[in-house]
Amino acid sequence: MISTRLRAALAALPLALAFTQAAHAVSSADDPAGRVLNPGMFGGAFDGVAKLLFSNSGGNFVCSGSLLAGGQYVLTAAHCADDFTSMTVDFKLGTETRTAAAAYVHSGWTGTLNDGSDIAIIKLNAKVTDINGFHLSTTNDMGKNVLLAGYGLVGQGTAGATGFDRDPPGTVPRVWRPHFGYNTIDAFGKDLDDTLFGPGAGSNAYGENYVYDFDDGTDSKNALQRLKDAFGGPWGDSSLGLGADEALIAGGDSGGGDFVWTGTEWLLTGVHSWGWDVCGQVFATCDSNPGINSSFGDISASTAVFSHTEWINSITTPVPEPETYALMLLGLGVLGTVSRRRKAR
Repeated sequence: MISTRLRAALAALPLALAFTQAAHAVSSADDPAGRVLNPGMFGGAFDGVAKLLFSNSGGNFVCSGSLLAGGQYVLTAAHCADDFTSMTVDFKLGTETRTAAAAYVHSGWTGTLNDGSDIAIIKLNAKVTDINGFHLSTTNDMGKNVLLAGYGLVGQGTAGATGFDRDPPGTVPRVWRPHFGYNTIDAFGKDLDDTLFGPGAGSNAYGENYVYDFDDGTDSKNALQRLKDAFGGPWGDSSLGLGADEALIAGGDSGGGDFVWTGTEWLLTGVHSWGWDVCGQVFATCDSNPGINSSFGDISASTAVFSHTEWINSITTPVPEPETYALMLLGLGVLGTVSRRRKAR
């Protein structure tokens, strides 16, 4: 396993930020002010991006999440749901609010961020009926471009996520804004760990991690390509990025979603988990702003949804009560009788 000295989680950052300091956005290549995910954008497809405000013995904190189809559940990271006494879940800049009625944390979660277990489900106290939730991607989306969304720190790639996007004090209400950007899934977390630390060092015991880097269009900041060239990584070549659309998750985006476009809808394919500045540690010129701060040259990872669709569906798809089964069987029996009679005729 990777030492916590070498890898730190952007995921953990919201847990270290007091409520009054919490931030919200995706670190982007261009001006983040142009990346605000306002209600109704993309035809309202992302109105289900959720802000999770929660409290525990340590204080008040923020994470992100994604409303699932049906409106009753929000998918987020395990480290955002494993320790809270109360939680509010906001949508559409706070105009739609629910509370957490229950939390389902993956059974494999022990605090390890790179074994595919950093995923959880929040059951809302009441369904959201006026927002379309997200359907899940059931396929391996390696190599595809994804849209990243969340309420994390604001910033640009040259300096990293260093600012906040919230209305000034005294403004009522003080709106917290979600942001978005794009990236390309380049590698699996296990492949990266095995390459850097030896076969068997990585783990996908509970599922895969999607890994992507923050490119500025130059070879020097193309983290996963430089690591591949130096250590012989098995993943495909990493591009120089998506230009002004390139982005990376930042603190507070934890639990938010990666979304892949099918041509007809955006499917939820990843849950934001952790970040790492490994390339900057290995190559002096690889990190625009050394440290785990979502600057050019850093990498991040999301828990791959396709690894967990069965588990997610087991919680979010209710099983009919026994009496319901009896009625269903009775109905099938009637249909069978009618069918036989029709055949007889």
